Parts: sequence; structure tokens; C-alpha cells
Amino acid sequence: MASIAPTAIVQNPTLYLAKAYEMDCTNVTDQRHSYRKAGKMFAAHDWLNHSQKEYARGEAHNTKAESFNANLERAKLGVFHYMSKKHLARYLHEVCFRWNHRIAELKMNKKGIWKIVMKPMPVIDMLMSMLSHAPGCQL
Repeated sequence: MASIAPTAIVQNPTLYLAKAYEMDCTNVTDQRHSYRKAGKMFAAHDWLNHSQKEYARGEAHNTKAESFNANLERAKLGVFHYMSKKHLARYLHEVCFRWNHRIAELKMNKKGIWKIVMKPMPVIDMLMSMLSHAPGCQL
């Protein structure tokens, strides 16, 4: 689940990362210096240098984080148009819900290469998923 980080976290992400992630995982970030210090808390830390056109190295990539951020930005521009600070968590939760309710589909591109393409889950299936968590909750 995504969460809104306080502004102070941007300068020193160490405390936020310690609360948000399990320390026995591998942390993959971009080349920002403050992430390197924070990465020492994890079992492993790898970073990619985007300024050198490095976007993946072996198993190290941060494509999912960048893809999620792109979805959030598209929702802001195409659906919400404006996100108030007061309701920012609600906008974020909706984008998380849509992100977690996607279907992977194998498709061949124009070059004949098979790729996994994520497509939205049908609305009725999303609704059923949401309602399955509703017993005992006020809607």
C-alpha cells in the first residue's frame, strides 16, 4: 500500500523507510545520494544511474515504482484534474486499488516479441472484490 510521506522525509528518507519496509529485502533506487545512506539498512541495496541511461541491471530495476507514479500522474491529469492536500490519501488509495486489480495479459508486439501487458480488471470484478471486504463495515 502506498502512503503519503511528510515533506521532511524527502531530505532524510531513512526513518520513513525503516517503518515502511522489511529490512531483509533488497532496496533498489535511483542514484540520489540520500537513498544510498538509507539503503545500508537493508539486506542489500542497488541503485541505477538514470543520468547514464541505466534503467536496469540484472534483477535490479525500479520500473514498478516509476510505473505506479506514472499511473498516479495520469489519474491526476485525466480523472481527478486537481488533488487537494486534504483528500490526497483518498486519491492515492483509489490509484492503489486500481493498481492491485489489474490482469496480466501476454501479447505479441509488432516486432514479434511477447510482452506482458497489464490491463484493468472488469468493473464488476473490482466491485465484487471491494464488496468482499465490506461485511461489518459502514459503506
